[in-house]
Amino acid sequence: MKKFNGQNRRNFMKGVGVTALMSAAGSGSALSMGQSMGGSGKGYDFDEVYSRVGVNSVKWDAAIRRYGKDKITVPMGIADLDFRQHPAVVKALQKRATYDNYGYETLPASYYEAIINWNKDRYGLEVKREWIRNSSALKPGMISSMRALNPVKGKVILQTPTYSGFRGAINKAGMRVEMNPMKKVNGRWKMDLEDLESRLDYETKCLILCNPNNPSGECWTADELRALGDVCMRHGVTVLADEIHCDYVNKGHKFTPYASIGEKYANSSISYRSPSKTFGHANLKVAYFFTQNEDLMNATMIGGGHDAGCNAFGLIACQVAFEEGAQWVDDVQEYVDGNFDYLVEYVNARGNMPGVEYSKPEGTYLAWLDCNGLMEKVSSPEQMRVYHDAQRDAGRRHSGLTREGCMGEWIVQNSGVQLNAGSSYGIGSDGFMRMNIAIPRSSLKTALDNLNAALKKLG
Repeated sequence: MKKFNGQNRRNFMKGVGVTALMSAAGSGSALSMGQSMGGSGKGYDFDEVYSRVGVNSVKWDAAIRRYGKDKITVPMGIADLDFRQHPAVVKALQKRATYDNYGYETLPASYYEAIINWNKDRYGLEVKREWIRNSSALKPGMISSMRALNPVKGKVILQTPTYSGFRGAINKAGMRVEMNPMKKVNGRWKMDLEDLESRLDYETKCLILCNPNNPSGECWTADELRALGDVCMRHGVTVLADEIHCDYVNKGHKFTPYASIGEKYANSSISYRSPSKTFGHANLKVAYFFTQNEDLMNATMIGGGHDAGCNAFGLIACQVAFEEGAQWVDDVQEYVDGNFDYLVEYVNARGNMPGVEYSKPEGTYLAWLDCNGLMEKVSSPEQMRVYHDAQRDAGRRHSGLTREGCMGEWIVQNSGVQLNAGSSYGIGSDGFMRMNIAIPRSSLKTALDNLNAALKKLG
């Protein structure tokens, strides 16, 4: 892989924006600076609160259907953006929609060039056209890879806590989940490579790496990735690198693509990407994956039976976003970084939100809240029975309600804020809740104020 020696344009632009912001704000804190960031004055208004209700949004409409409109104030579970789409993407989709035929299409060379240039410009990563394949989302590509590379009914390693959807993908591939719990050291999750090595055997030939890690936000360093890769290569394990959150990295940190850390590591891995988290394209169904190892790709496409292509609108959105959206992403990231600062100061500096602990992550737009103190107060066996019965009486699925799930129910009922229960993210997630903060600052303030008021009533 080609090494990147030039100055990263994204970091430069972020540095300029942050410096200007600090100069304008003086020594004010994130809280005292108020709610407005306004996309750093570059023409994008991320402070705008606009309704996403009425288009069958999973984040909004599904939450309202589940709990009732009077109960949901700020849903913060599903990992998508509450910001308007990049205007160039909207314009391109509108233009394509007026061409009254949606038949079969080929993929233009410009689509692949957009992917190649995005990786080169932002990460110094050389991705060749012949390495790239397309998919409707990350999981179909991963499922095909697992089917091709793992023994029948073999095991796939997950380093927990990690994205809950991986377990469903592993099951769909006909495989079994093997959890390799991470350790929390000085506030940061660390890979437990000794435990990992003890779990690798002839039945285990795939490991899913989440980088940056969802939900806890670690941006794994090159040294950490090489150490992981060395263990995997000793046992003939292919690394399947989910890098879908790679474009959201907070100040002072860096995303390192797994394929960039050395030839031997790139040659024993497949990387999976999508603009869905970066630009809010989840329902446009477009993703891509790449590897320089032709044998791994052929195995995925032929042995794994991969046949999940993209739709015309998703391809257009992806290409236009990559061609014209770099500054927009930089601005969103700067805004989200400010949201993290606001959240950290709200939870910690002011002594608010009793029972909740939090520190700023390195990447993603997801906050991984330690709510063990709260869980002890609201998730007793008696309280769990109450919520279990309430779900049953409302005709909702109620089997297997965890303590974190019970805590999530309490939070919704008492604050109108919906979070994701940590129990779905695997071993090590006890007492945690996941919060998506890619929302307008005023919505974040409302959510925190409501949650804080509910927590203080507990005493």
